[in-house]
Amino acid sequence: MSTEPPRSRRMAALEDLLARLAFIQTVKGYNTNAGAQIFEGEAPRFGSPEDQPAALAVFVGDDSPEMQGGTLRTRVPIEIWACVNVGFNSPLLLVEAVIADIRIAVEIEKDGATDRALGVFNGGPATMPTGLDRGPTRALRREQGSEFVGASVEYVARFETRWGQA
Repeated sequence: MSTEPPRSRRMAALEDLLARLAFIQTVKGYNTNAGAQIFEGEAPRFGSPEDQPAALAVFVGDDSPEMQGGTLRTRVPIEIWACVNVGFNSPLLLVEAVIADIRIAVEIEKDGATDRALGVFNGGPATMPTGLDRGPTRALRREQGSEFVGASVEYVARFETRWGQA
């Protein structure tokens, strides 16, 4: 018996998503290096000389569980922010480049195949029955004093587990 604690499907999906986003680098064929700075659960801060002109921020929203028999179906919204330093020349065009990078990194595998499962199939019946869905892309309004402009791309992960499973 394994001594490691069980990993939830949510955790596995989020780990895969973060790894895909970290792949966003110009040397790997992307428009930007936004994957070099990923903020988890917080808005980015720019100002350091090492900062890239663009960064990503990932937020996991409130889930919506529904019980059907012994199966628990859960909808989990995930927002990915494309954030660009306001001091950058032509920030809106750079925001559009980051949005394109996010969509490609999240939705397309290295071999060009589309993948909506985020590595959560585990060899058995699918635990993400409909896979990942893309939601709306929204402009992020710049608040007074904020160091960035940007947009968010929403994805929705739908998980299916038996009662009592992680």
